[in-house]
Amino acid sequence: MHLVPTIRARKSFVNLALRRRSLRAQPLRLTKAVWAAMGLVGEASEVVPRTETGLVVANMFSAAFFGWTCKVTYRGLYDYFVTRAKTTLPGVPSSFGGLSGGGLWQITFTLKKATGTWGWRLHFCGVIFFEEPQPPNVIAIRCHGPKSVFQTAWKAWGLRERRPAAHRRRAASSVRSRRRSRSR
Repeated sequence: MHLVPTIRARKSFVNLALRRRSLRAQPLRLTKAVWAAMGLVGEASEVVPRTETGLVVANMFSAAFFGWTCKVTYRGLYDYFVTRAKTTLPGVPSSFGGLSGGGLWQITFTLKKATGTWGWRLHFCGVIFFEEPQPPNVIAIRCHGPKSVFQTAWKAWGLRERRPAAHRRRAASSVRSRRRSRSR
């Protein structure tokens, strides 16, 4: 059997720097929004070792679970978002094991009165890390919120704010003009 010694991210599922700037420009609304917990559902996925070939076949099932409410709590430098799922609804698993590391997304809708058309925006709000059964037939899905991800973890990871491309071009142009004036 062959095992993968390391897994390295080549491209992340979401551009965190872009989402961080977007969140600063348009803060979250906790009401009048739809919440989606997205990730791989362990209960619906299957890993089958093929001993004759030395391979492992993984059939992964990814899903989004939608809800109308999300509760926020704060503890020190961290914020926690909790959304709930009713496990008796059709298509909802009895466990959300496997969703850890998946994203919590907020979807906001706007109605353009002039045209009568609906628009929507998708906001990355956090990372799923825990589930807690809450009888009867409800599971609380706990997530690290945007403060935990974009401030506390951002700092711990040693990431720095990346400036927009237009700002970088202006800064580079300014450096070039200063160099030219010094050389004269």
